[in-house]
Amino acid sequence: MSISGVSRALAQPVRYRVLARNLARIGLVVIILRSVSILVSWLGGGWDFMISELITLAAVAAFCLPLAHIQAPEDIRHNEVLVISALSFFLSAASGGVPFMSEGLSGIDAFFEAVSGITTTGLSTMSRIQQHSTGFLFDRAWMQWYGGLGVVIFSIALLFPDKGIAARRMALGDISDSRDILGNARSHSVKLLIIYSALTVFAICVLLLAGVAPLSAVTHVLSGISTGGFSIYDGNLAAIEPWFIQFLMVLCCVIGAVSLPFYYRFIRNGVKELGLHPEIQGLLALSLLVIALLFFCSEANGTDVLSRLKHAVIMGLSAQTTTGFSNVDVAALDNASKLSLILSMLVGGSIGSTAGGVKLMRLLIALRLLQFFIQRTALPAHAVLERELSGDKLESDEIERALMLILIFVGTVLCSWLPFLLAGYDPLDALFEVVSACSTTGLSTGITSAGLESGLKAVLIVDMLLGRVEFLAFLVFLYPRTWIKVGSKS
Repeated sequence: MSISGVSRALAQPVRYRVLARNLARIGLVVIILRSVSILVSWLGGGWDFMISELITLAAVAAFCLPLAHIQAPEDIRHNEVLVISALSFFLSAASGGVPFMSEGLSGIDAFFEAVSGITTTGLSTMSRIQQHSTGFLFDRAWMQWYGGLGVVIFSIALLFPDKGIAARRMALGDISDSRDILGNARSHSVKLLIIYSALTVFAICVLLLAGVAPLSAVTHVLSGISTGGFSIYDGNLAAIEPWFIQFLMVLCCVIGAVSLPFYYRFIRNGVKELGLHPEIQGLLALSLLVIALLFFCSEANGTDVLSRLKHAVIMGLSAQTTTGFSNVDVAALDNASKLSLILSMLVGGSIGSTAGGVKLMRLLIALRLLQFFIQRTALPAHAVLERELSGDKLESDEIERALMLILIFVGTVLCSWLPFLLAGYDPLDALFEVVSACSTTGLSTGITSAGLESGLKAVLIVDMLLGRVEFLAFLVFLYPRTWIKVGSKS
């Protein structure tokens, strides 16, 4: 039997009962999470939004409660884990988008806003944001916050029993380093939730002590820690004074772009953990580089040095952490600045963080592999040279996965760029928009708006989902053998 024949014979499609039960349980957790928005809407007097939210969640509960108790095997296969992960974001966005329509958004714009929220992107087609209800403004930021950690993590921490290897796969997400695994699935998820919540509460307290209004402090921290970037102001951070408040909000983004398990180990092991994490060093180095590029690129604008530095710091950190906060009009930036931001958004933050992009670790692996090949040319043919990064051996499957995801990411950007070029948009601005969506950043040159063609909005929606759920999960979702046993008689 050929390799393809063996593959076909051994292929195990997903079991629909397993998917239904686990997605229903995740749906119940989403109901619990979204009840916070209902409470805020009630306190803020946003009755239309609250009623719409209640009706939507009642419908979700009616659908999920029976399915959560159906009989199904307790074990979960790897392809089922990836499908559940992908569908959890899509279904969360679908249920979250319905209440948005009560605020006057069209169907496509409401779904766009919800996808942008749950994927922690921050792109928005809305204008006059400040005119909307308190509940709606909070809900956008709240959706980014729980989307940043992931509804699967919340589900395992709050509801799911520990199912060994299967639950472990669901809990780990894109974490590949064994040092970043904090115990079993339940323990890992609970510790991440505690770390994430503690960082959020601490940041909110800092902003409140700095004199920021409660709604502004809470929503901007929720968006910042999740590297989401939604703001309650039309001018984003430019509407906030003084400048050091903007800087404090952007520091939330930096906190979110660092691998969450790092904080747990840092508390236990102290400062020496900094030297063991190449991603931390890479995040600092790339942030300083993009800030310097933006600063020198803005020299021709004629603004004073301090203003240029302020804008460079905010925009540089926002792009590198894939948050999307801004204090300048991106469309007015020169081409060199836009290109610098594009490259920064492409790389993104750390694996295991809330940031998007291809992730720093994968870039470091690719660069280390390039260095390895260059070094290899100067050695005898029989010489043995280990592929290592910061003293850790790089396994072949780790290298293959990193290079594959980088290739898929770049390919997705190019494929998504083409429809915008055919529609006549400026090439650099269009590329900026697509990279921003794929890296779940949210910075925009102004192309994303209510007037954008529905087909192009759909392209950006797919890009945001791909960038958040990881491309491999989406490819598994599209793979025919995930759903049916190819070649079987059934």
